[in-house]
This record gives sequence, C-alpha cells and structure tokens, in this order.
Amino acid sequence: MYIFISTSYSTKVNYDTGEVFEEYKLWLENILTTIESTGHTVFCALRADNYKINDPDPAEAFSLDINELRKSDFVLALLNDSVSAGVQTEIGYAVALEKEVVIAHEPDHSLQYFNMAMMRAGVAKSLVLPLTKEKLEAVLAETIHD
Repeated sequence: MYIFISTSYSTKVNYDTGEVFEEYKLWLENILTTIESTGHTVFCALRADNYKINDPDPAEAFSLDINELRKSDFVLALLNDSVSAGVQTEIGYAVALEKEVVIAHEPDHSLQYFNMAMMRAGVAKSLVLPLTKEKLEAVLAETIHD
C-alpha cells in the first residue's frame, strides 16, 4: 500500500538554517520507519526534501504533493494543536479524491472542529499516537473493510 504522510512542520524548523529540529525529525522518522517495516511504502514531502525547507516554487511543491496524493492508496495526517493550512488542504484534496484518510494525533492534543466533524461524519478515521505496527494494521484493516 502506498501511504501519503501529511504533516505540518512550519513550527518545527530553524528558519536561520532551514533545517527541521532534530527532535521532530526523529519523531517523524520513527513513524515512517514503523509504517515501512510493515511492508508499506510512504511518501513524506519533508523526508523528500531531506528535512530542510528548500524554498522551491510553491506551485511546484503543491503539484508534487497533489501528484503523490493521487498515487496514494491511503493518507495519514499527523495533526497537532496548531492548524496547518497545508495539512488541511491535503486532507480536503484526499477526501475529494475519495482516498482513505486517517487523522493521527497525540492523546493530549485537541483536534479542531472540522477535523472532529470529518471523523464523526465517517469521512476520516482517528488514530491516537504513538503509532505502533498493531495500531497501523488495525486501522488499515478497518479502512479496507469499510
């Protein structure tokens, strides 16, 4: 299965160097390698950019994300307390493409109103982090059977 990872990192970057904070990189890599260890393939724009903001043409970055979303079987959106325009756009686009969407969040983070609405309407599923192989397989099995 090809899984698109949607994650915000604008608050996780040293803007003097453009590099993502090491703690966030390690946190995200743990999630990505957990998914890959179950035999799935992931696309994560942040990893594709070598964990650095490269300041490309925004239209080019948007096109890359949309193309990868189209190819994906499944979208895992990693949310936190801060709303991300990019993540919300990717979730909306995935829903419009009728992709399976799972919203993952830390147990102590409050989800925004619209994210809760999508889950209650059955458009997205919830996954409470930390991600484990068992949680991933359970949510994938549930999603595939719906």
